[in-house]
Amino acid sequence: MNKLIDEILSLVRDLKDGDNIEQTRTRLINDLEHLKKDIYINDFKFKKALKDKNVAFSLLNRTSDDLKLALNEVKVRVDQLNILLNTIPALVFFKDLNLKYQMVNKAYVEFVNSNQTDIIGKSVDEVIRNYDKKRDYNLLEKKVIETGEKVYNIVETVIHNYQPAIISTNLAPVINKDGNIIGLIGVSQDVTQQKLYEVELEKAKELAEQGMKAKSLFLANMSHEIRTPLNGIIGMSQIIMQTDLTEKQNEYFRTIINSGDSLISLINDILDFSKIEAGKIEFDNKNFQIGDILYDISNILSIRAEDKGLEFSYTIDEKIPGILNGDRYRIKQIILNLANNAVKFTEKGRVNIKVILHKEESDNVVLKILVEDTGIGISEEKIPKLFLSFSQIDASTTKTYGGTGLGLAISKKLSQMMNGDIGVESKLDEGSTFWFTIKVKHAEKVVDKVENEDNSIEKFEIREGLKVLLAEDNVVNQKIASFNLKKLGYSIVIAENGEMAVQKFQQEKFDLILMDIQMPVMNGFDASIKIREIEKENPESDPIPIIALTANAMKGDMEKCISAGMDSYLSKPFKTNELLSTLKSFISKK
Repeated sequence: MNKLIDEILSLVRDLKDGDNIEQTRTRLINDLEHLKKDIYINDFKFKKALKDKNVAFSLLNRTSDDLKLALNEVKVRVDQLNILLNTIPALVFFKDLNLKYQMVNKAYVEFVNSNQTDIIGKSVDEVIRNYDKKRDYNLLEKKVIETGEKVYNIVETVIHNYQPAIISTNLAPVINKDGNIIGLIGVSQDVTQQKLYEVELEKAKELAEQGMKAKSLFLANMSHEIRTPLNGIIGMSQIIMQTDLTEKQNEYFRTIINSGDSLISLINDILDFSKIEAGKIEFDNKNFQIGDILYDISNILSIRAEDKGLEFSYTIDEKIPGILNGDRYRIKQIILNLANNAVKFTEKGRVNIKVILHKEESDNVVLKILVEDTGIGISEEKIPKLFLSFSQIDASTTKTYGGTGLGLAISKKLSQMMNGDIGVESKLDEGSTFWFTIKVKHAEKVVDKVENEDNSIEKFEIREGLKVLLAEDNVVNQKIASFNLKKLGYSIVIAENGEMAVQKFQQEKFDLILMDIQMPVMNGFDASIKIREIEKENPESDPIPIIALTANAMKGDMEKCISAGMDSYLSKPFKTNELLSTLKSFISKK
């Protein structure tokens, strides 16, 4: 544009005459048009540049505002994070790849009794006084950095305020957006009090276990001390009743035996309640027939019911499978408890046991057993007390009918442990219906033989002339056992302790050993183990049956007998038919 202006000025200076004025004028007009056009273009460019400049300034101002906003938001987030980290009571720290502290929270600073500047850039053994460098903690941190794996519950003892403190630490890798590990984060907690509580809890648990053991030992000893004289009382009474007595004398001795049976029942209730309370009850599930259980109960209670002029009966739902699988002893215990109460509290009328199919599932059967009576009944407000431990509906009931109030509590616990329940419907002076439910298995689902308490009696007959070794230190028990065995036609050899029993076993040949458990010199367990060891030296001979005789009745007695090499277990005091049933299980007629 400057060049064009210079050309116009030159044309004006060169204008001298009129000959070239027209030509010069034309050129000037053309040049001025070009100049005008250039001025317009330059003006447009200037205005556009000015506009672009204003837009750029506007964008810069807007970007600056957004940046300030973003920075403020970041600052707020950082402040929130700092508040969060410093509010957490746990010790939080971040370390770089060289395991140097890059950030710690307030709790960590206070724990090590230092400040941020003295911690950042240092390692753990530089920060914590008297740190045990021999521990594997640094290796665990390196493992997190190298493998990216998290590590939990690293327990260490460190010095805090000049006192040992127990620290539990969790470690995790810190990974950036590119997937690279740039350090680790750790969270530690002071678990000193928790560990102290755990130690105290363990001590309390040990004391409780010792208390339970002492209680079990006390009950076992008391059971033994009570059963031993009871065995003499009941056993000698049974022997006397087999002699010529008057009707009145028979009545007296029957009263003695019934009183002894009541005391044995009381002991069994206390032992069962103790086992249930301690959670030590175990169930021995085998195939059984519900009819066999009711038949046994009928044999036990029908005579008592007849003596009181009561009708005693039972019915079984035809839909119930013939063979079931469960603990027949515990089922029998509940039914017998309810039926025995029904007979006890009924003066006229009837007692009836019903078993119905409550529910049938693919693998299980739910039975509902009802015990109906026409007895004294129970008022509605007293029913809630029935299933409480050591509870009777009133004091007059205890005086009139006796009992400890444990039977129903035990029955409730047992039914619940067999996935069932128990209850009662009753009206005062009209009678009661006690019921309970239990869940048992289909026998087809369990490979097992049917267990019948009377099978051995039906299958075997006792043969005479057998030789029995009786290991028993109590003179009264010796007399009772000897009388019953001799009555069966057996010859008896008595050993007064376990050591004598082992010696006599080596010296003579016996068909059976009745082994008391608690004896002087050598107990029944050790004697049985010794006899089994001797038998191993003569593998061609059949092992001799050993039946344990004991006044103990605590959990584990049967297991101890079996582990010692014994074959069966008979709790004292035993009746003649119980001894006979046990003997028939091992000795058959050849």
